[in-house]
Amino acid sequence: MASLAGLRITSVTMEPNGNGLTTVMAPRGLGVFLFQFFGYLAPSALGVGTAKLIQVGHIVAVLWLLLLALAVLLLSARGFFAWTCIIGAGFLLYSIARYSTLGMKVFTAYVLTWFLLISGLAVVLRHWRSEGDRALLKSSTGLPKWFWPPLWLIGSIAALLTGGALLV
Repeated sequence: MASLAGLRITSVTMEPNGNGLTTVMAPRGLGVFLFQFFGYLAPSALGVGTAKLIQVGHIVAVLWLLLLALAVLLLSARGFFAWTCIIGAGFLLYSIARYSTLGMKVFTAYVLTWFLLISGLAVVLRHWRSEGDRALLKSSTGLPKWFWPPLWLIGSIAALLTGGALLV
């Protein structure tokens, strides 16, 4: 989301327990707001996008799009764990996209799409009480901290329902 908002990403860290942090270098403004708010909805939105590609018959494009997303993520990744995960996932995804049967490509595209849709909701629920982004959004908009998690929840549930409807 930071890249789409025109922000310069300084680092992306990933930890084995699932925690992570994306650091950007940017002044306050619309881009920072978009990054802080929509960052929680990014996996869900990507899941809806890949579901739409599957629905219109572009299954192999899903794999290449996700491989491209991993390559962009690799540019800002920091730490051995992050690099290992991204390179390993990229190698596996490339191998499937390039060398596997059509059935395996279809299976992989569906699994990854459902993973994005479900993990988007899981991220929102996992960070429901975390103060970081809620406090930053309060300071930039004046809206109370409790206002943001329900919006993230509504967005991720809507994406899950929309993506699921596209896939069935």
